[in-house]
Amino acid sequence: MATKSRKTVRKEVRKSLIEQLKNKGADIALFTDQVEDYMQLWDLKELLISDIRETGLRTSDGKDNASPKQLPIVNRQMLALLKTLGVTTDGIIGEEDDDL
Repeated sequence: MATKSRKTVRKEVRKSLIEQLKNKGADIALFTDQVEDYMQLWDLKELLISDIRETGLRTSDGKDNASPKQLPIVNRQMLALLKTLGVTTDGIIGEEDDDL
């Protein structure tokens, strides 16, 4: 099974968040702007994960890699934005799987 590209997953995450707002009747500029903030954090999270995979916990000169410390901070902010948007696992309307 082929893995999806980061670009594809990003589009799916953004679309899913916008759909959740629409389903709640909350797809207004204030909240869609917060979705864009969330997506910027999503991009940063992906970069941090890539850096951790490539660099490891320490850089080549033996110094601590800052990415492992930054990742939980970014994740907390992402969760805070989801809470602000009212996106929880309660009442999620499922997406159809196009792969079936």
